[in-house]
Amino acid sequence: MSIYEFVKANVTVPQAAEHYGVEVQRNGMCRCPFHDDRHPSMKLNKDYFYCFGCGAHGDVIEFTARLFGLGSYEAAKKLAHDFGLDP
Repeated sequence: MSIYEFVKANVTVPQAAEHYGVEVQRNGMCRCPFHDDRHPSMKLNKDYFYCFGCGAHGDVIEFTARLFGLGSYEAAKKLAHDFGLDP
């Protein structure tokens, strides 16, 4: 199992978003951190996210990569470290 598969199997998009300071509503909606969003326009599901405002989408690794300006591998390593996972 690769680090990507391991992280995706153990960390959901809403978990990562909340861990990194994004306020997620009970319905899985949040204000998009990737554009100036006044009202929640991003839907967070267990396996992916999608912003109805700017069109950003992807999995938990892509979310973290975009949030911190990292590459996919660095984002996967950051998630594993921040959530105490040992791939």
